[in-house]
Amino acid sequence: MGMVAVMRELGADPEAVFEGSGYTIAQFADPDSELPYATGSRFLARCAKATKCPHFGLLVGTRAHPSCLGIAGFLLLNCPDIGTALRSLVQNLDLHDRGGIPTLLIEDDSTQFGYAIHQTNVEAAEHIYDVSIAFACNIMRAFCGGNWSPAEVLLSRRRPPDTAPYRQFYRAPLRFNADRNAIVFPSRWLDHKIPGANTLLHRHLEREANELHALQMATIIGDTRRLLRASLLAGNCTINDIARQLCMHERTLHRRLCAEGTSFQRELDAVRHDFALQLLAGSAMPIARIAAMLNYAGVGSFNRAFKRWTGLTPARWRASNLTSS
Repeated sequence: MGMVAVMRELGADPEAVFEGSGYTIAQFADPDSELPYATGSRFLARCAKATKCPHFGLLVGTRAHPSCLGIAGFLLLNCPDIGTALRSLVQNLDLHDRGGIPTLLIEDDSTQFGYAIHQTNVEAAEHIYDVSIAFACNIMRAFCGGNWSPAEVLLSRRRPPDTAPYRQFYRAPLRFNADRNAIVFPSRWLDHKIPGANTLLHRHLEREANELHALQMATIIGDTRRLLRASLLAGNCTINDIARQLCMHERTLHRRLCAEGTSFQRELDAVRHDFALQLLAGSAMPIARIAAMLNYAGVGSFNRAFKRWTGLTPARWRASNLTSS
């Protein structure tokens, strides 16, 4: 929703970007308007190109408020504390966003709150992550005050030519070419009470969210891929892990995937493939780190799998992709 205003502020013409697209500027001002995730990514790419701004996504993300997320956002605002709110977002963001998932990793004194794309054929992934992680920071500032800052910011994108806009917004150490996209903060903030939270409204919104989930046309393949994407980031991507999260036995998951003409290994390969392409094209992360992140035993195993997918080694694919872009 902030794309049009940011374009105008940067001196670009939104009408030229929207011309011939089948969408209007008015649709992007309507919080109830929906469009496919891949289409949204193409618009984001076109906006960034029109403005020639390498941090266009960051500028859009800084404008975001939890209420932009519809019912998922209003649930967030009415949870009793931050820990409950972030877990609620993990459970309910799919009511607003079906192309990516929020991630929440709590390890003793440190928590990572982030976002991962699982949709295929996505453009401008670096800008999507800039939007999402700036939004994550805004969520925490909505609860903790405008002076709140994360302990660290992780971004998988290549280091931009000018990091000043990122430093000015986050006021925190930045790590580019990271293996995930997240803000890091002390876990003690999870117990922080949310000001103005309404318990009765939260209960009502929770019932409505559950009813909406029941109406969703979810597929076993979509659910499996979504969970695999998050599980890879956490380092747990066995069929037993995924089946447990789907509340079913692994044999049942095998059987249901087979009925859809696929298998667990095929879906894991598909997720690894998409994730590898994102990291190779969008970051300067060493190939050995990408292989480890995707849970391969070594670079050799990753090279063989990648060559099977594309006909090229990861290094050759990255070089040709950068040359063509």
